[in-house]
Amino acid sequence: MSKPVKVNHVVIGEGLPKICVPVMGKDRKALKEEAEKARDAMPELVEWRADFFEELEKEEELMKALKGIKGILGEIPLIFTIRTRSEGGQAELSKEEYEKCLFKAAESGWAELVDVEVFETECGEKLIEALHKTGVKVIASTHNFEKTEDMETLKRRFLDMDATGADILKMAVMPKAFEDVASLMQTTHEITEEYTEKPVISMAMGNLGSISRIAGENFGSSVTFACVGAASAPGQFHIDELRMMMAALHKKNTEEE
Repeated sequence: MSKPVKVNHVVIGEGLPKICVPVMGKDRKALKEEAEKARDAMPELVEWRADFFEELEKEEELMKALKGIKGILGEIPLIFTIRTRSEGGQAELSKEEYEKCLFKAAESGWAELVDVEVFETECGEKLIEALHKTGVKVIASTHNFEKTEDMETLKRRFLDMDATGADILKMAVMPKAFEDVASLMQTTHEITEEYTEKPVISMAMGNLGSISRIAGENFGSSVTFACVGAASAPGQFHIDELRMMMAALHKKNTEEE
């Protein structure tokens, strides 16, 4: 990997995996409280899961909420995400509404990164190209809450995401056996070593996949997600636990034999 993505003071794809904390409040009051807790935990990134926001389809309320979160976070980069039901989230929007919300967030200047579910949109490349013109960085993402595909399918999906022109590639899967976790980690390693220079984010969800949230440094995942309150996906650690385990692993990785 040789194309790290710099967002404010954070460089994704360089050094240790960056820790991202989600905020998922249903209204502006809850979002304010969650954003303050996230800020105080000092993660490198924060993700607003806007699909939990009850007034997602009201543009004015959405923008007020986004501005409020960014005002609390300051220089901590913010990822704007609408996770649809088909990819494990809460939102049930038309493709037009989904894209409109992404554009509004991108144009506002209050979100430095925007997550795009590229396999759920009909023209991912055009959408990402248009989002780039607003100045945001784009994360192409895919989530499978049911299973883990075979390694060739995982690889192909990574390459398809890479071809959209996104800045960062993200994949989350649900393992049924440890072999699934190993498949995701091995595929991520191969993709980052041989096929793309872009930062990759990958994780196997649930308790079975917990190791993938800790060991990104070893297999090539550039961001890992942790919680300070409620988890946004199965298997997330509290940020303090995750930091401790990542630090211990990094120490072993850098010790001389």
